[in-house]
Amino acid sequence: MKKILLIVGIAVITNFVNAQDDGKDIKNVRFGLNVTPTLDWYKPDGKIMSSNGSVPKIGGGLIMEFRLAKVASFATGVQIQTEGGKINYNNGGQNTPNSNTISYYYSNSDDKIITFNSSPGSSATASQITNFYQSNTRFQLNSRTYSVTYVTIPVTLKLKTKQIGMMTYFGNIGVNNSIRWSAKAKDAVTDWNSGANTTNSKVDITKDVALFHEALTVGLGAEMNLSGTTSLVFGLNYNLGFTNAVKNTSDYLMKQTNNPSGGGYSQDGLPQSIKTNAIALTVGILF
Repeated sequence: MKKILLIVGIAVITNFVNAQDDGKDIKNVRFGLNVTPTLDWYKPDGKIMSSNGSVPKIGGGLIMEFRLAKVASFATGVQIQTEGGKINYNNGGQNTPNSNTISYYYSNSDDKIITFNSSPGSSATASQITNFYQSNTRFQLNSRTYSVTYVTIPVTLKLKTKQIGMMTYFGNIGVNNSIRWSAKAKDAVTDWNSGANTTNSKVDITKDVALFHEALTVGLGAEMNLSGTTSLVFGLNYNLGFTNAVKNTSDYLMKQTNNPSGGGYSQDGLPQSIKTNAIALTVGILF
C-alpha cells in the first residue's frame, strides 16, 4: 500500500511539473522565499494567568504552490518562525490564607529552571538539603515573556482572482503545523526568601513548551507580476492557535495553595493552558 501511495504521489507531482495550460505561461508548481514579521500575543485560560500584551516576532523560509485549478492552489513550505507573548501570574501571597502563588527553582550556575520535585524530600540528609539550597534559588514568578522558535509547515488553500493589470488578488485559509525547536523566557521574579525583585533573562524553558502546535491561519493578499511567472507577494494573515502552546501541567512551575484557615499549604505542578494569537505580514517572491 505504501509503495502504491508513493507511486501515485510521484505521478501527481510529475504531472504538476510537466503539465501545460493551453499553451499559456502558467506554472503548475511555483516556489519562492518569504519573510514574515508578526505581532504575537498569548491568551491564557483560568484566573492564575492573564495576558500582558503583545510582542513583535519574525520568521521566514521556503514557500511552494501546487496549482489545482486556474483560480486555486495548494500552498505549503517550510518556515522558521519565532512566536511569543507576555503572561502575568496573579500571585496571592506566600502567607495569605486561601491564595495561590507561582514559583520555581532556578539553577544558579546555568540559567535553567529545574523540576519542582527535584527539591529534597523528607528523607534527605542535612547535607543534601544544604547543597540543594546553595545551588538553587526559589523565585516567585510574577510575569514571563515567551520567545519560542518553531519549524512550521503551513498547509493552506489559496484562491486567486484572474490577473488584473499587474496584480492578482487572493485569499487563503489553512493550518500552520509547528514543531518546537527551542524556547526562552525573560522572567520578572521575586526572591522567595529575601523578597528582592529581579529579572532572570534567557531562561531555558524548552521542556515546558508543547512539542507540537497547531494554528488556524486565514488572510488576504496580492501578487504583483514582475516578469513571466515571477511575482512579488504581499499578504496579511490572522493566526489563531487551537492547541495548548505549553504543557498541560508544568513540571517546573509550582503552584502553592495556602489553606483557607492558614497554617499550611499544598504544592503541585501548575495547570496551564495558553492559546497563541498573531497578526502576520508576509512579503515574498514566487517564481
